[in-house]
Amino acid sequence: MNDMARFDLPIHQNPLRTRRDVEQALLQLMEPVKGRFTAGNAGLKLGTYAAHYGEASARMEAFSRMLWGLGPLWAAGGGEEWLPLFRSGLVNGVDPEHPAYWGRPFDCDQKVVEMAAIATTLMLCGARMSFTHREAENLHAWLAGADGLRLPQNNWLFFRVLVQAAFRRLGWDWNEKQLTEDLKKLDGWYLGEGWYCDGEPTQMDYYIPFGMHYYGLIYAWAMGRDDPERARIFKERAARFAPDFLYWFEDGGRAAPFGRSQTYRFAQGAFFSALALAGVEAVPWGVMKSRVLGNLRDWLAQPILDSGGLLSVGYGYPSLFMSEQYNAPGSPYWALKAFLCLALPENHPFWTAAEAVPQLEPLHAIPPARMLAARGRTQVQIFPAGQHCVNELGNCAAKYEKLVYSSRFGFSVPRGDSLEQGAFDCCLAVSETGKNCWRVQRGFENFRLERDRYWRKFSPLPGVTVEVTVIPDFPSHRREYVIVTDRSIDAADGGFALPVENGDGTPYSPDMVEWEPHGVTARFPWGISAIRCLSGEGEPALVQAWPNTNLLHPLTCIPTLRLSLPPGVHRFATLVMGAVPEH
Repeated sequence: MNDMARFDLPIHQNPLRTRRDVEQALLQLMEPVKGRFTAGNAGLKLGTYAAHYGEASARMEAFSRMLWGLGPLWAAGGGEEWLPLFRSGLVNGVDPEHPAYWGRPFDCDQKVVEMAAIATTLMLCGARMSFTHREAENLHAWLAGADGLRLPQNNWLFFRVLVQAAFRRLGWDWNEKQLTEDLKKLDGWYLGEGWYCDGEPTQMDYYIPFGMHYYGLIYAWAMGRDDPERARIFKERAARFAPDFLYWFEDGGRAAPFGRSQTYRFAQGAFFSALALAGVEAVPWGVMKSRVLGNLRDWLAQPILDSGGLLSVGYGYPSLFMSEQYNAPGSPYWALKAFLCLALPENHPFWTAAEAVPQLEPLHAIPPARMLAARGRTQVQIFPAGQHCVNELGNCAAKYEKLVYSSRFGFSVPRGDSLEQGAFDCCLAVSETGKNCWRVQRGFENFRLERDRYWRKFSPLPGVTVEVTVIPDFPSHRREYVIVTDRSIDAADGGFALPVENGDGTPYSPDMVEWEPHGVTARFPWGISAIRCLSGEGEPALVQAWPNTNLLHPLTCIPTLRLSLPPGVHRFATLVMGAVPEH
């Protein structure tokens, strides 16, 4: 089959092996956007549900996020049909006299987020847009409106940094004081050994690779001549980070969901695209390529597009239950950051290297990120010890503070307080006896990470203290609990959430569930989830979670141990397993 015939395949059948395949995938993702431009081409209306920043910013966001893919494509000479549309939209959006004007940015404005894509596009291919003098003045004035604004103290500061980098690269007036202040603040969040936090020392998630490092590498690529020392630092930190980050991926490229903003999906591999752009061979080119393309292949084979072909809010399928308040219909197109590699020519080592799978240890400690990573060929499990999101972003406890996160079992977010509504997989939930109102960890008192285990201490209810030691033994792990309570409570220790039907809708049958006095194993053809009490008295249950609570699987069951604990000190241990067939 020749290349042109291959491009006739549906997107989920795109083999994603060559640069041309990747370009075609981007164009296939862009195709459903046609006909959805608003007046002046300065926005895109992709849906009717809302984010906290309102409809006008949501439309501007959808417009801008397409540039994460189109900018690299334009830089390499492609995407000609899209250039006039987006050029006109950009020119009109920054023109105060045009009805489509986006308006001046203000403190904590979503428009500042979207400036990063515009600035990066200008650095990649600004010359192709051929702005007139007035158009360039309007664009400069609008982007410079971010100077001095109050912004969230996290990766947002990089948006202004990229704007100033674009100004310098284009020879426009730039604000050295603003750039220096933002870079200094960002540098204060560097933890060492390649790791940043996202403004908070207890939050190390995908915003480190697809945020902090991604923008730092773009800066390094753009400013290597004007700011060589800072460029060197960003490259060295990214190179140190890369070997740890490999542990978040299966051999085939699927990554483990963890933390907020999971709807950005294949942005998971964007860090490796940025490494390639910046020329940082932190891992072999073939490994870099396999992480980007393997992750894309896995995602584009999943039902992540809506009936109109648009990227949906959700993770493994469309779902608003797992979203944040800042997820509008265009938000998922941050995933296009993975296409930064399209800025590289076909003869670049990234494209000419054969894909290679990295050779990794079965268990790896990442002290700066406060986590362990255990892995086999077809599953990754992440064990966070001291993670906590201080912001109210929606179901934060579920996204950061479960005992383990899996690339194959995903994780679940609650829709209510009962066991079924809460879908308490991979965590301990407690309730005052008989009240059926369950609570989990939200914050921690202390934690300790060792080479092969971690310990954490937290209080899910006033008067109740939990200490748990988790010892990975992939694909299983052991949990050792000490619970001190001043009143009678119910406890539920949840295992991995397992889909109750396979991909074609075939359900499990009751004879696939094995019951023991103090344990239960769901042994389905597509996966195994088990929990067993090793010490103490636990009553097994198979909790039927509410639909659409799990990020990967719309309908799941959760092997669970239930315990009734009177006031006092209680010790018990459980063994939990989550396994999938090797394929």
